[in-house]
Amino acid sequence: MMEALWLFLCLALAVANHCDYVGCQEEAVHVSLLQVQTNHTAQQTRQMQASTADKGAPQAYYWANRGRDARRSSWAPYRAPTNFSSGPSWIWPNDLKEQVRHSPLIDADMNIYVCTTKRLRKFTTSGNLLWTWNAEPGQMMSASPVLYNGSIYVLPHESHIPTAVSIDMASGTVNWKRHYANLSHSGDAESLSIYNDRLLFGALTNFKKGTDTVVAARVSDGHYLWDFVTDTVLWNFMPSFPGDSTVLFSSTCGTVFRLSLEGELLWRVGAGHDSMCVPAGGAVGPNGLFYAEYREGRDGASYVTAHNISDGSVVWKRELPYRAAQYPAVGQLGPGGPLAVLAAIGDNPLPPGPPELEASLLKRNGGAWRNAVIALDAATGATLWHSQDRPWNSTVGAGDYDKHDEGEGPCFPDAQGIPVIAGDGSVYTSSSHHGDLRTIRDADADGIISPWEVSTFETKQCFLNSPSVAPGMLVAAPCWGPMYVFKD
Repeated sequence: MMEALWLFLCLALAVANHCDYVGCQEEAVHVSLLQVQTNHTAQQTRQMQASTADKGAPQAYYWANRGRDARRSSWAPYRAPTNFSSGPSWIWPNDLKEQVRHSPLIDADMNIYVCTTKRLRKFTTSGNLLWTWNAEPGQMMSASPVLYNGSIYVLPHESHIPTAVSIDMASGTVNWKRHYANLSHSGDAESLSIYNDRLLFGALTNFKKGTDTVVAARVSDGHYLWDFVTDTVLWNFMPSFPGDSTVLFSSTCGTVFRLSLEGELLWRVGAGHDSMCVPAGGAVGPNGLFYAEYREGRDGASYVTAHNISDGSVVWKRELPYRAAQYPAVGQLGPGGPLAVLAAIGDNPLPPGPPELEASLLKRNGGAWRNAVIALDAATGATLWHSQDRPWNSTVGAGDYDKHDEGEGPCFPDAQGIPVIAGDGSVYTSSSHHGDLRTIRDADADGIISPWEVSTFETKQCFLNSPSVAPGMLVAAPCWGPMYVFKD
């Protein structure tokens, strides 16, 4: 008992440290349909195709992977619902309380793919279940899937040994499987990535958690191509592709790497770290800059830093009001609006623990766990606006105390999902504290987010990752469900 208390205290004091627990069981699916929306227009399709015109990127899908596009910008050129007062159009109730670790994906026909730790499901835009793919007994899926050229790719693992699987998007049948017996895979919420027919994912070589190794495989059959071993801890590994056959990524403590797609180091900035600082990383903007969100050491200040993609030089560095909490989003805040970096900041939820210890931690933190999002000018780092989430009077994410599917541990999410920027300048946030899904827009451009510029939907379940958007549609899936689909 004392050992358990000490473990929880260490987790509480570090706050940033994560241990991911996953598992699943059999289910019976049904979908609650409230109403059906019409298909997207041809104009919206052309807009989506134009936004994914980079030939190396996953093509012609509205939300292809974590962070939406190859740059991992979490910006979309189309508008989605912004007023939640009418509620969702339909839901998938997730009756067995399987753990949903990643943003749903959306293909060119507005079909929706949602991945739990044991199953991958495909729904039509109106909520009909088309197929379900099951991981093998003993396997779990903690990495985000990716859509690419008619297939969806997943990375289940058993005893930390990963297996890449290519699944036909139309039928749900397996194209190929590749087992990597010599690799070790963590249970953090990393992202599968595909660019120029190369499948990239994270592995562990020297450390015991997160990612320290980038692995590249052939997308046609999963054949191993190369790996690159770093000297620092990467968390929820999500590399960014600027469109020039290179890849960038950053560590939890701010070390930034740029590699060729052949695995050659082009440059790096920052020292190595053998411990985790915060569960954050970086994203590429459309302006030749890479934006890293991180903390300097386990107890240092948090920053967003803009680096030139060409050589890694620092353009600006901005200290954040409090703890960095996620990968940033980069995009234009509406037509004619500024190019912005959205940084999620906040206190990390902890796994369930002794009530007396939770009360002590809350008291030390002013009585509540905090969350906020800050919009920074992408060119200078100056503050555009700041929005505070409502406080949460627990150290544990909503839903983590509930009963879940057999074998599931707590979600233990980051402080919030990655912010999402829609084409009209609306910003979507997803809380890992109380589960509030918010739309924020500085409609009068006064730099102050007023109550009338925010719409909130209370899911009452913590989020691990962001909602996804397509023209006229928003899909949000908290850790324990339901999955909500909002339509204009």
